[in-house]
Amino acid sequence: MALADEAVPARIAARLSLVREAHGLTQTEFARRAGLGVSAWNNYESGRKRISIDAAIALCETYNLTLDYIYLGDASNLPHKLATAIDSVNNLRKG
Repeated sequence: MALADEAVPARIAARLSLVREAHGLTQTEFARRAGLGVSAWNNYESGRKRISIDAAIALCETYNLTLDYIYLGDASNLPHKLATAIDSVNNLRKG
């Protein structure tokens, strides 16, 4: 799979959902902690809108994410604990 495929809005949305679930937060709480509107967050997480760079930076600052993870799916620079939590949620989804 080409790296550019990871930048498809649906893939970004799936990663955003994984991160939120890894933190054990509702959409409302996750968005508010990062200073984002709940409606905007719902649009990002559902893939209706691609997350803006400003909103992505807010997530990075609040949740210790990286832009590489959000936009490209590169988890190599995420904190180990967060990467492990994301993997756990992802594995639960796969069944």
